[in-house]
Amino acid sequence: MKNLGFYRILTYILFAIGGFMALMLLTMIMAAMANPILLLPVFLVACVVMYTYSSWRFLTRGIDAHLYCKPALRDLIKVNGYGTIAFAGLVGVQSLSLIMNPAMLNEITEQAMEMQKASVEGMETLMLSFMHYLLRFLLVYSILLLVHVYISFRLIQQHADAFQIPPDPEG
Repeated sequence: MKNLGFYRILTYILFAIGGFMALMLLTMIMAAMANPILLLPVFLVACVVMYTYSSWRFLTRGIDAHLYCKPALRDLIKVNGYGTIAFAGLVGVQSLSLIMNPAMLNEITEQAMEMQKASVEGMETLMLSFMHYLLRFLLVYSILLLVHVYISFRLIQQHADAFQIPPDPEG
């Protein structure tokens, strides 16, 4: 497949970001125990982390090393891939809507600054510029996730033999 190099680079980029998301997930789990409304975002982030790891494992073992992969790995990729699609879709739409509507972003920033006990001069502009960078990063990240899931699903079909039990050489 001609885009396997692109897929490999994309996998390692997502794998690095997934490591940070795994650390964030630990904090989110503790917060979700106190506030059950956060359970859906925790579930979606967990799907992204598990998808990222399982797709990396499929790339390194099934495609690169030509080793047998258990069918459970294929199922993990597929199930968590659907959760990743939901996460990427939600994050992409939210990021795009806030980028396209800067007045709403300014209002959110002002509300966050009002909740601060002590206000530091220039903090609002710093926070606003950080939010712009964060939204652009999240938009690009969600697009990369969607592309990666699409390619992963195609590669699972093309490399279906990686999930079949190899024949016994002695039998």
